[in-house]
Amino acid sequence: MSDTLQRIKARKEAAVATRQTAAERRAESVRRRAQAAAPLFAALKDVEGELVKVTVLRQIWPEDFHARDDQARVLVEAFTGDPAQPCGVRLHVPGGHKRFEVEELDDGTLSYVVARETLGGRPHVASYTHQEQWLDAFYEAMASLLEI
Repeated sequence: MSDTLQRIKARKEAAVATRQTAAERRAESVRRRAQAAAPLFAALKDVEGELVKVTVLRQIWPEDFHARDDQARVLVEAFTGDPAQPCGVRLHVPGGHKRFEVEELDDGTLSYVVARETLGGRPHVASYTHQEQWLDAFYEAMASLLEI
């Protein structure tokens, strides 16, 4: 095999190895974020059958709040991240949405993010380094939305 073909083959193999390494890094990131979000999903499961305040339902869905399910599971709009291993949740709240999500920073540390997204406004984002602070924000949000 000529020197040129060997160099081309070496570059191709290096590119394949780089893609495999990047895919492994992404999979590990997804796994770490999903594992860090597990307590949030456990807390959400604990309250999913609780009743939502009627005033909250009326503020979120003014035209058809009476036709909506009145349990907390109705507040869940979507799970964020990988469909097989989600790393957060997006909730309906009066005037917009609230997102609780685990993100991985460039240095590999996990950041626990709470974002309040208003309809037409800029989001208010709080980022926590400790999981307990993030979960406390979730508990406060649920306390304001549910009949507990």
